[in-house]
Amino acid sequence: MVAVPFLHPGFFPLTWISLVPLLWLVWGVGSPRQAFLLAWLTGAVANLLGFYWVDHTVRVFGGFPHGLSEFILLLFSASASLPIALFGLLARVCGLGPLQLFPALLWVAIEFSFPQLFPWHLANSQSQFLTLIQSADLVGPYGTSFLLVWFNSVLYSALFSPARRARSFMTTTAVLGVVLIGDLTYGHFRIKSVAAEMRASRTLDIAAIQGSIDIRYKWNTAFLESNLKSYLELTRKVQDASLFLWPESAVEAWLPEDIEKLPAEIVPLLPPSSSLIFGVRSFSGNPDLPGMKAFNSAFLINSQGRVQGRYHKQVLLAFGEYIPFAPILSKLPGIPPIGEGFSGGEGPRTLDLPGGIRVAPLICYEDLMPALARGFVREGRADLLVNLTNDAWFGNTVAPWQHARLAQWRAIEIRRSLVRVTNTGVTTVINPKGEMLKALPTFSPGVLTAKVEIMSGETPYVRFGDWFAWTMLGASAAILLWRWRMGP
Repeated sequence: MVAVPFLHPGFFPLTWISLVPLLWLVWGVGSPRQAFLLAWLTGAVANLLGFYWVDHTVRVFGGFPHGLSEFILLLFSASASLPIALFGLLARVCGLGPLQLFPALLWVAIEFSFPQLFPWHLANSQSQFLTLIQSADLVGPYGTSFLLVWFNSVLYSALFSPARRARSFMTTTAVLGVVLIGDLTYGHFRIKSVAAEMRASRTLDIAAIQGSIDIRYKWNTAFLESNLKSYLELTRKVQDASLFLWPESAVEAWLPEDIEKLPAEIVPLLPPSSSLIFGVRSFSGNPDLPGMKAFNSAFLINSQGRVQGRYHKQVLLAFGEYIPFAPILSKLPGIPPIGEGFSGGEGPRTLDLPGGIRVAPLICYEDLMPALARGFVREGRADLLVNLTNDAWFGNTVAPWQHARLAQWRAIEIRRSLVRVTNTGVTTVINPKGEMLKALPTFSPGVLTAKVEIMSGETPYVRFGDWFAWTMLGASAAILLWRWRMGP
């Protein structure tokens, strides 16, 4: 049940009961080892359902045959399930605790500290429950994850824990109810206050161009000209935008990092005083000599094609944009030389538009990382989030929509408009309340035009970061130390 709301957000109520079977299994088996294994199996099934599209991606675009692609999906699901397995083990060892809080503390601590290839939080299942998730501007996604697990723990206790005392259970239920009502009350009034701020803010006319270039034709030299022509022609249809946006790697030619003016054949016909941000691969140094660096970049140009700013992707995708430990692996016997792939850029670097608007460019899955978006606001004073991505690798699956719903949280956390411009979808606008206002059809060329609010200021989450998650991590460490001293 954990995976179902990630496949369709309309099923978000299921998350409020989805962990009860897992808790029943964890506390119903004979040993912590069995609890770990059963939780691992449960997590593997959830990941198989939620990330089913990994099989499609590695088979269609990675070139792996049937059988091997399914095996890779199984390996991915097994590794991605380790946090749930660890949760099962620690929940079994530590128990429910006072007010049935221990599972929620442990879940948030693991969710916060365990690295994942595709970062997700249990809270992301509630993307349609906007009133609930407004607390993200205080504590990020971890507050909602905490409430979900706590509710499941209390429900489990009510159904399967015969040793509970009536007075203790009533106290727990009352405290949980007060916290839930407080969260929903905050969300209700926060939506109203953010809406008032939006009405008072200035706006920017944007045009996001979705070229819908088939991934089989990307970076194919025979199609470079026609691929670029698609973006040029779509851009020419709009003449009333101030900022035009092209997605990640829309320009497929390599550009020198320090280029000052683009070749005329790359520059679209733009209205005077407008700007274009586009994705491109760039490089520094001499391509024919050692020491050259390659970047996954976003460039800002004016209507004459002069470069006004550039940003290099900071967080690279392992095995997609670089090979971990490539220099070491290349020295092993029988291993051919391995290139280092792309280099990470320095940041946060905003792209500054005329009129003082600062754009935070997030490339590919950088929009899934709360700390990155917070840094753009705290250090770069960004007024607008823009995500440039190419999700064509996922095919016509639920994955592009999952990506968009995970990114939705950045708009709430830092109270900025988020414009996502993609090659094949989901190209959309998400306002500072977290509402997905417009979206182009996937795998279809088109232009999304909108007026987006330009907001300023810092939310508590921007200012103080993951203070709540760190608190949960510290509390979990204290609980584990206590259990270790108590002995078996």
